Amino acid sequence: MLDEQFDRRTNRPASRTLSARPVPTPSRASAVRGADASAARLIDTVPAVMDAIRRAMRRHVDADTSVPRFRCLNFVARRPGCTIGEVAAFLGVTMPTASATVDRLVRAGALRTRPDDADRRRTLLEATPAGTARLARIRRGAQAEVARRLAALEPDELAALDAGLELLRRVARED
Repeated sequence: MLDEQFDRRTNRPASRTLSARPVPTPSRASAVRGADASAARLIDTVPAVMDAIRRAMRRHVDADTSVPRFRCLNFVARRPGCTIGEVAAFLGVTMPTASATVDRLVRAGALRTRPDDADRRRTLLEATPAGTARLARIRRGAQAEVARRLAALEPDELAALDAGLELLRRVARED
């Protein structure tokens, strides 16, 4: 008499057909449901958090730096050597609008341009020391505001927030 082979995970007879997908285990299925619920909470929460950060940033933007100019300067500072086309895509504006924004920041001494050695038709952008200092002032003011709000949390809540932010950074990392 032949013994039937059993799947140890399910304690059922092993299937004799090949499946393209493994049968989800109960713990894997609950992890998927948990991830879906976490994704929904994340999508609901992050816009409110970003709105609070933007409000704090706006309160610390100087008279010469509009919010679109701040966003442009911040983008270029994080991506030295980017192009006006990349700025336009990031800001969600047309090339002429991005070009005008960059031009204002160049005239204000916050950005500088240089030709691309590989393609002289392209202009590459980078923040100047003055532009970097302007960003630092705005961030310091906004960070102080956010810190005041976070100071109401208990130490264990702050530790949980830090751990969660590190996890978000890890899963959001660009490939």
